Order: sequence, then structure tokens, then C-alpha cells
Amino acid sequence: MIIAHLSDLHLGYRAFGHMEQGRNVREADVARAFHQAIQRVLEIAPAAVLVAGDVFDRPEPPHSALVALAQGLQTLREALPDVPVLMAAGARDTPPGPADPGPLGAFDTLAGVEAVTATTRSVHYSKLNLNVVLVPHRSTVQGPRPVVVPNPDARWNVLVGYGSVDEEAASLLSLDSGDWDYVALGHEHFRREVLPGVHYAGALERVGATPWEEAAEEKGFLTCDLESGQTRFHPIHGRPVVSLEPIPFEADRPERLRERVIEVLGEVPGGIEEKIVRIRIQGLPPGQLDLLEGVLPEYRRRALHLEVQLDDAPPLSLSQEVKPSVRMASRLVECLADQSDNFDALLELVQECLPERRA
Repeated sequence: MIIAHLSDLHLGYRAFGHMEQGRNVREADVARAFHQAIQRVLEIAPAAVLVAGDVFDRPEPPHSALVALAQGLQTLREALPDVPVLMAAGARDTPPGPADPGPLGAFDTLAGVEAVTATTRSVHYSKLNLNVVLVPHRSTVQGPRPVVVPNPDARWNVLVGYGSVDEEAASLLSLDSGDWDYVALGHEHFRREVLPGVHYAGALERVGATPWEEAAEEKGFLTCDLESGQTRFHPIHGRPVVSLEPIPFEADRPERLRERVIEVLGEVPGGIEEKIVRIRIQGLPPGQLDLLEGVLPEYRRRALHLEVQLDDAPPLSLSQEVKPSVRMASRLVECLADQSDNFDALLELVQECLPERRA
């Protein structure tokens, strides 16, 4: 029996402020990746579809995100009417009010759909001989960690949870992996196996505040054959993200910087058109940014987003004045220019840029 494991859809994610037909381009990218995944799931025709957290990018998603999820679920239910869809809410799906189920809770009313937002729920499918335990984010952070146990009457026991298990630092969920045929986790955007049978599927798109960290990471979802225990990764094509090698600034040849920037951007395989691109410059004093005037506008028009990151100067001695990170300042300006009001992403960015986090 094959199950499909998706996570971290982040429907409604917005970035960079680019609009097409009245919609944020990155939001459309994320929805497109989700619909790609749905089409691939239809081809596989699994026995169950599991979604482990962060279905939406924030507790109050735009209406377009609700429509995208509804369309995907409708497609699944029409093509595979006997295949249940089980979703556990993540931190971004969970409103602050303890009694508020959030928008995801509305989908719990649909036939064949379990959308758990508050407390742990166990669902048994007798025809499949399958029991699924759903552990949403709220149940792991309110009070003691939930006690999860398999159903001894079921042939297959699967857990869907958001967060980390007790073998991980700062774990939110305690379990014995040997009790479960498969554990589907959400929260991490990188795909990895924590323990045998315990998997993060990763996000379907590069939706973090620093997508460059995921530039080389293939995105997609997992399937698992419960009979054999074998998992398979199914890649999803998203918008390319390019992180270029840093360019050292030569103080004795400042005119060389313009030439190197043009060379490096011109060497991107397939060009930079409609891609998300980061170029790094090492050792350039902020006061000499005018060296790049007239060089970048053409490339910014061609790329979806071109970020020029000034790597910080060498650490200052304690006797010197500590100045704010140029990198953090430039990224905050770009994020604040986006009207998504994504406070969590801004907080993540500030924390990532702090000197102790970069050491």
C-alpha cells in the first residue's frame, strides 16, 4: 500500500512585490507547485494523502490561497474519491486564539478530508486496515507533549505530525519510531530521514526568507510503500533560485568590480531571465556602492529578483564601534517593501542575521 507525504505547502506565500494579473508572482509559483504535486499524486493513485503542516503561509491567508487548496482537494476527490486526505496544521496554520481553528478548520467538514488544527486525532480506515494519528502544532505546544500510540487492531499505523521528534533537540513529540510503519513530519523545508521510517518531505517551493540556502535542494514530495518500507522522492519543478560565488572587491582596482559583476551574471547557465538570483560581493565598503551604478538595472529587469548582498567586513575588535550588518539592513529593506506583512519571515531573517547566529 502506497501513501503520499506532502508538507509545508505555504499557500499564500508572497515575496519581492512583483505582480502579474493582480497576483503576487511568488504566490502564483507556490500555488503552481501545489497543483503540480496534485497531478503527480493522481498518477500515483496512493491509498492516502498526508499533508504535514503549514498548508498556508500564515493563519489568515489571502482568499486566493483558500481557493488554491479547495481546487486541489476537489481535483483529488473527483479523480480519487476513495482516497482520504489527512492534514495536520502547522505553526503558520495556527491562529493565536486557543479556540480559533483558523481557515484550515473549514476543510475538516469536507467528505474524505481530515484537517486537524487543535488536538491530536486518530482516524481508522477499516477498508484499508490503516490507522492514522494526526498531531497538529497546537497540541504539541499547549501543555504536556501528546502521547501517541498505534492502533493494535490496524495492519498499518502511520503518524502525521508537525515539529520534531524526541530524538531531536527541542523536540515537541515523543514517540517510538519502531511502533509506526511511517512517520510523516512537517516544519523543515529540507527533505531528510530523521530515523528509519521517520521523514521530513520538505517544502514544495523555496519559500524561506533566505531561499539561497535551498538553491541546490530539489523540491517535491515523498511516497512510501508500506509493504516494503521503501520511500521515493517525486521532484516538483519550481522557480529557479541561483546563488552565485562571491566576488572579492579589489581595492586597488575598483573598476574591476563592474567587469566581474557583468561576467558572473552573464555566466549563469540558461541566463538569469525570470530567476531569483543572489550575487555576493566581499569587502566592498558601503560608501563605494556607486561603483555599481548603471550596471544592475538591466539585470534587475531580466531576473524576477536580483539581490546584491554585501558580505560583512571582518569582525571588529571590542574597542571598535559595532555597526549594523549591511546584509541584514539590505534584506530588511526588501522584505519591508513586500506588502505581505509576514512578521514570522521578518523575525526569522533578523535572527538569521545576528552575529552569534552567523558565527
